[in-house]
Amino acid sequence: MKIKDVIRILNEKGEVSLDIWKPLSARKSSDGTLDILYRNLVVGSEKDPVFLWVYVNVLEDDVRVLEKITFKKEHVNWITNSISKFGKT
Repeated sequence: MKIKDVIRILNEKGEVSLDIWKPLSARKSSDGTLDILYRNLVVGSEKDPVFLWVYVNVLEDDVRVLEKITFKKEHVNWITNSISKFGKT
């Protein structure tokens, strides 16, 4: 299944509305899962965007959401800094 089809199906199922979320990037894995990164078109700004990461299982004729996480860029910086500090202890 093509990535565009997965994004369309998620929109049709009401999982991720394309009126609110713009797809930015996607990555397929060999195990049949797909990571999709969206940016919010309503909340946030160009300087301070809000993102949505969706982890889906792609079946032959269906798409199922396994996980969704909403975050801001500052959250990624905090996580990255925390991981690097953890590695130093």
